[in-house]
Amino acid sequence: MISFFVLVIIYFGFSWGLPWHKIPSTISFSYVFDLLFALGVSFFFRLPWKFKWHFFNKQTLKAFSEVFALAAGSIAAIWYMDIEIPFRLVQNLEWHLLLFAPVLEELVFRQTFQRVLIGNVGGKRVTSMLVASIFAFSHLVGLSVLPVEYIPFIGFQVFYTFVLGVICGQSLLKFHSVLAPVAMHFIFNLSFYIALQLEII
Repeated sequence: MISFFVLVIIYFGFSWGLPWHKIPSTISFSYVFDLLFALGVSFFFRLPWKFKWHFFNKQTLKAFSEVFALAAGSIAAIWYMDIEIPFRLVQNLEWHLLLFAPVLEELVFRQTFQRVLIGNVGGKRVTSMLVASIFAFSHLVGLSVLPVEYIPFIGFQVFYTFVLGVICGQSLLKFHSVLAPVAMHFIFNLSFYIALQLEII
């Protein structure tokens, strides 16, 4: 357990402590750090990289239904409460929302943090709950980089990212493949992207 919390401290120390936003690039260099961190930790702890996933089954359909329901509910709540969202401030939004976030965040939080935790406590539900809490906490970084009008969104985002993190964590436990949480995260973000394109939110 000590190694797990040390990794969390190291990750947030670098991802929050270094001025990534000051590096001139249309794609955040923090994503490069995420990739190197996930690869380095996986190599050091000899974490399994499992991609095989029996896609067509009732459990997968249930997981997809859960994540789509969460996305629809979150979008509806944002629309109903008329919460200001910061996504339109992001350059190359489709790359961030549909590729970098689903892949790299799941490599860090599920492939790295949750697998390290599973190695300490076994494949238990508590691993997805704890990592989901850390995943939700990571979105508070917006408080330091976004204007004050987006504070209500950040608060709401912490809520829905926790639930999304639980779903992604449970999919890792059920399907044993890192592709499963990546797919869940992608579907959630795709729903948000479509809602933005349709100007629902």
